[in-house]
Amino acid sequence: MRRMPRLELVETSLRHGQQALLVSRLRQRHAVPVAERLDACGFAALDVFGGSTFEASLRFLGEDPWERLRAIRAAAPITPLLAMIGGQALVGHRHVADDVVDAFIAAAAAGGVDIFRCYDPLNDVRNLTRCAAAIHKAGKQAEGVIVYSHSPEHDVDRVVALGRRLVDAGYPSLCLHDPLGTLVAARAGETVAALRSATGVPVAVSIAAQTGQATLASYVAAGAGASRIDVALSPLAGGASMPAAEAVIAGFAGSDVDPGLALDPIADAALTLEQNLTHYNDVMDALAMRLDTSALRGLLPPSAMGHALAELRDRDALGKLGDVEEEVARVRRELGSPPLVTPLTEIIATQAVYNVVEGDRYASISQEVKDYFLGLYGSPPHPVDAEIRRLVNGREEPITLRPADLLEPAMPSARRALKREGVADVDDTAAATFALFPAEYLALRRGEAATERLGDEPAPEPSEEAATEHEPVAVESHDAAEAAPAQSARELTVEVDGQSYAVRVIGAFGGGGAPEPAHTAAQGPPPVREGTVVAPMQGLLLKLNVKQGDAVNLGDVVAVLEAMKMQNDITATRSGTVTHVYVKEGDVVSPRDPLVHVE
Repeated sequence: MRRMPRLELVETSLRHGQQALLVSRLRQRHAVPVAERLDACGFAALDVFGGSTFEASLRFLGEDPWERLRAIRAAAPITPLLAMIGGQALVGHRHVADDVVDAFIAAAAAGGVDIFRCYDPLNDVRNLTRCAAAIHKAGKQAEGVIVYSHSPEHDVDRVVALGRRLVDAGYPSLCLHDPLGTLVAARAGETVAALRSATGVPVAVSIAAQTGQATLASYVAAGAGASRIDVALSPLAGGASMPAAEAVIAGFAGSDVDPGLALDPIADAALTLEQNLTHYNDVMDALAMRLDTSALRGLLPPSAMGHALAELRDRDALGKLGDVEEEVARVRRELGSPPLVTPLTEIIATQAVYNVVEGDRYASISQEVKDYFLGLYGSPPHPVDAEIRRLVNGREEPITLRPADLLEPAMPSARRALKREGVADVDDTAAATFALFPAEYLALRRGEAATERLGDEPAPEPSEEAATEHEPVAVESHDAAEAAPAQSARELTVEVDGQSYAVRVIGAFGGGGAPEPAHTAAQGPPPVREGTVVAPMQGLLLKLNVKQGDAVNLGDVVAVLEAMKMQNDITATRSGTVTHVYVKEGDVVSPRDPLVHVE
């Protein structure tokens, strides 16, 4: 009997595992020693870069993700390193211009990435073509991802057709990725066998362990011809992460798909990781760690509804979670049954919360839902609900071309913006990072990132400049305070011609001759009455479109609120004149907070 080639394992704890269970908070100093030990274990690749971990490094850890990549490469010089790239959005939330894709891929390749796994949330291959070209130019391996979703429409023939298109687009290997763990054993074997037969290229499988199906499904997939499967060291395995490496190695031993790896060096790496995880008890995601069969019943698991659950808590509406779960399925069908993967899970779940809590479906619509129906994320896998599309976008027709074809080159403007901000050494890596996360990158460069602390970390000592800036100012009289308002600074991100810029504004906010709100804090909370426009959720007020005295019509956008990483238009509830403005741009508002009043 012919023995099958040895099954290869991709270890994912330093990227996917910590992203799924630690909300991407694993520090570089804890990841590097683990990488050093993993390099001696015989894994086919280490998943160490990409996904939401890139943004988290900048935003929450105050770490340079590029330096982290280089440090892991130095610690693990033998084993190939793998990156997870979200197609034309790379590691961000929105599509970026082609020149940003080229620069980012080149920087990642230079930093040590050998294999780029590229996925598009909608499985729109047009959004993956530029990545493939950039990866080939860098001389690295491109692996095209098929995002599997549990639905009657996601049949094997459709998966095979998608696999062929990916190979034609420049991906010489494929990965069948199931982010919710709904790929059961029989379907896994059938799908992998069909892909191998139709495309003739290697096929990897990556199945989340959350529903309890992953290990058996991976075993059957390997028997059907899958060349690689994803695993994670046991301290960051299970739940929304991958099956435990140790269990797979022991369980598959002696079979036709025996990975042939020794357990001792892997146990040593797992012990190093486990010892470091004692510092992360406060950030462990309990929902993501547990076994949850919701997805097998067509529901979105609570662990994938983090932002939506937070919004329900803010509204004191957790009792409506069951209604939201049903609404998620309905909204998903109306959006053309897209795969449930980031950022689509957040977009769908958030809209479901709006629909349920407000009692009027699509009365509040996030900018992301509007853009989705306009085709700015790509082509949905199935037709959208035409009536809902008209409700969301009116007569505006969706685009039919590749979304990135609408974007002008962004690298030159990013370089100019960085130079204006005083960044001297502007290379392609800096410009590409700024194009993706302008405010976060500038904060990191300036040493101003709001870094989260672990329990073993001392609080940072304030600098002399910070101590001076926050010293209380003695005011001798009310008149003197009005004559010389205290100077303060705010960081804003503004968009001009589609390009984002981080701006530092220094001055006395709320002054400068602008009309004062008619209602002051001393008078207590402003009243909510007919004509008062209120915040539908907690969020950051990005833009205020009106001022006192402005005439508005019913449905006019009076403000833009950022909540759950989405922009939401807040509209007037009547026609009339703006008589009160209770907020200013940059304010954080709570649900039902009054924003403006229209008489």
